[in-house]
Amino acid sequence: MNWLKKKLSYLALVLCCGGVMSAIHSNNVSSENSYDRIQAGQWVVASMYWEDKLVSTGKTFNPIGWHAAHKTLPIGTLIRVSNPKNSRSINVTINDRGPFTPDRELDLSLGAGALLGFQGLGTVYMEVLSIPPIKNNQRPVVESLFAVNDANANCVGQATC
Repeated sequence: MNWLKKKLSYLALVLCCGGVMSAIHSNNVSSENSYDRIQAGQWVVASMYWEDKLVSTGKTFNPIGWHAAHKTLPIGTLIRVSNPKNSRSINVTINDRGPFTPDRELDLSLGAGALLGFQGLGTVYMEVLSIPPIKNNQRPVVESLFAVNDANANCVGQATC
């Protein structure tokens, strides 16, 4: 009878701990966004740029804005950049391509670099916060042929639709 009380108390303890553990929030990884799998953050070599030019979006570069250039992240991606030397962090938007130097992965605008207390070239911690949705995502031709709600669904046998 005594061993039964011990077993039941042990079971109650395990169930209680399981309930507490299930209440703890955990971040889910979305399977829809391929960048989510690598966005736990990474150390990157960054530099600053301030040239008067047009950025990849066609707009004039704003050197005091909170922007950055990255080689592969989509334009419009929001990232958090942290300077390990002074623990400052800011959120910047990717609005350009670059840097075009092989040993660097991020170019910060002069304004973003100044707020971070960054001095030219160094290592920062980069986290991707959000990626803009893909616009004009066309469905494959075969799928479009069988779509009922498409505008061209009633175009069977017609030359122009």
